[in-house]
Amino acid sequence: MQNRKGQYMDYKIGFIGAGKMVAHIVNGLLNQPGMKERIVVVGRSMDKLEQFNIGKDIEISTDFERLLSCNVIVGGVSTQATVRVFRKLNETMKNKETIFMSIAAGVSLNDIESVFPERKVVRCMPNIAVSSNAGVMVMSANSQTDLGDQRYIDDIFESMGVVEWVDEDLMKYVPALTGSSPSYAFLMIEAMADKAVSVGFDRKQSYRLAAQVLEGAGKMLLDTGEHPAVLKDQITTSGGSTIQGVMKLEQEGFRNNVMQAMQSVNDANEK
Repeated sequence: MQNRKGQYMDYKIGFIGAGKMVAHIVNGLLNQPGMKERIVVVGRSMDKLEQFNIGKDIEISTDFERLLSCNVIVGGVSTQATVRVFRKLNETMKNKETIFMSIAAGVSLNDIESVFPERKVVRCMPNIAVSSNAGVMVMSANSQTDLGDQRYIDDIFESMGVVEWVDEDLMKYVPALTGSSPSYAFLMIEAMADKAVSVGFDRKQSYRLAAQVLEGAGKMLLDTGEHPAVLKDQITTSGGSTIQGVMKLEQEGFRNNVMQAMQSVNDANEK
């Protein structure tokens, strides 16, 4: 793999746990050539690991010492188990350059630093679309992790979508913004497709068209850098049909409903 300067990167990344989000991240990484040899997934159950590894053909093990050769170690277990597993791992991990990353929503940098004092620590909130290389990975890092380390992480993970770094104070709001929100997009695609089917469109064709509309809208916004309202105004011509649809959505509180849904996710994560 080459970094953004075109130099070859020699690294290995280890995952603890074989859950759904780890699967999405691994699938995204495996979409790039030469990644199979760079990944190891460890866990307690070989049966679960073997099930996880179907179609992947990566290294799996119940021996946590297989992580000793990894430059980046990703804790992919539950919030409750992350600190416990990291504490067990700390007994053997002595390389000061190893970067420890957690994808557990309820685990703070301080929680991880309590296990790995004065070590490089990163929190990461990925979303489901990383498996299709169109996802979002929001990161925060402790003071031991410098800009070079962050660029190193970027070079590993940016193939799966967008990598953004934020202050940890904002991490508690990330699930509402990027983690849970794909479900709203899926609901909108399903609703659009259902309506299309009701007037005679083929079901699969309806899903493809609706999904492409959302993908295209997002790409256009990113490519142009325009304010969303500017792009909306380019479609809503005077006296046209589109503005009638927009007015109906506003009448039903579309934007407010989205914001309230995000607030509900925030509230749930506060509990």
